[in-house]
Amino acid sequence: MNSVVVKAHPLRCELVRVPIPQPGPDEVLVKVIFCASNPRDWKAPDHLIPGVEINQGNEMSGVVEAVGTNVYEFRKGDRVAAAHPMQTENGTYAEYATAPVNTCFLIPPNISFEEACTIPFSLCTAALGLYQRLKIPFPTSPDNAQIQPPLIVYGGASSIGSFTLKLASLGRFDKLIAVCGSGGEYIESLGIVTDFVDYRKGDVVNDLKAALDGKKCFHAVDAINNGDSWNHLVNVLEPQGSRIAVYLPRLDYTSIPSGISIGITFFGTVHGQPTPFWNHDCAEDVDFAYALFRLVSRWLSQGKILGQPYVLLPNGLKSVEDGLLQLKEGKISASKIIYRVDDTPIGS
Repeated sequence: MNSVVVKAHPLRCELVRVPIPQPGPDEVLVKVIFCASNPRDWKAPDHLIPGVEINQGNEMSGVVEAVGTNVYEFRKGDRVAAAHPMQTENGTYAEYATAPVNTCFLIPPNISFEEACTIPFSLCTAALGLYQRLKIPFPTSPDNAQIQPPLIVYGGASSIGSFTLKLASLGRFDKLIAVCGSGGEYIESLGIVTDFVDYRKGDVVNDLKAALDGKKCFHAVDAINNGDSWNHLVNVLEPQGSRIAVYLPRLDYTSIPSGISIGITFFGTVHGQPTPFWNHDCAEDVDFAYALFRLVSRWLSQGKILGQPYVLLPNGLKSVEDGLLQLKEGKISASKIIYRVDDTPIGS
């Protein structure tokens, strides 16, 4: 089968022929119909984990081809979307890929393969930050009926940021503030944000203070992690008892005051992978993801959450390199790049 290996310096992709993988005991094998790109797919080989050349794909939708010996919820022919463990073999830039059942969900009839493909990786990461790191009440908790203090999402139009806002809409917040730029129009269309701050105006801290209008803020999500973003946030969070969720464990967060708790959010914890440079045991994230992905199907069928807008590139797997370059060059905002595997030219 065709599989894409991502390389760096310069960023490039190679389409190779490899055997169809077999699912492990707690995995499903998916015939991939659509796969999606995330910023980490180019960042990992470029500087996060330099020198490692593998199939970096982590997000897909398709049809179950086979199931592992311990799998009882899924069967051949099921329409599913799934997230593949990071930095492991059998990634989603391929004709077939594997995924653990705890990060796989059934696609309800009202959701297309295209939309479903935009959901698994980013939504799960957003949920980890919001519920597991910030300790916001989960939608099934009785505490979810209580009005929470304001929540700030920096990078509201990013995949993680927009899913954070969509999940937050399942709760109640005194204010829901999004910091964004060109993607603000999409976030505004969701109708769930009370206040917008445009970082391009260059006065983020004062604009956030104006949006808070004197209200105390204890929770923020930094979905950008650009080196300055969390410094803006700590200037408006309460100096004691606040929490901030961040998403790049290899960055230096020592500028964050000691009175503000840092919740490093690393998608790999849902597959039992340790968080780099963070010694916290996040073993509970494995079961959290299992429960979340079962609810995702229900929420999608009820229209409570939606996927991301997407850009479908031509030529299937042959376009992964172009997609990753667009992400690296910052050409994509408020959209997910996806590929239809069957569009890969014959003979590639």
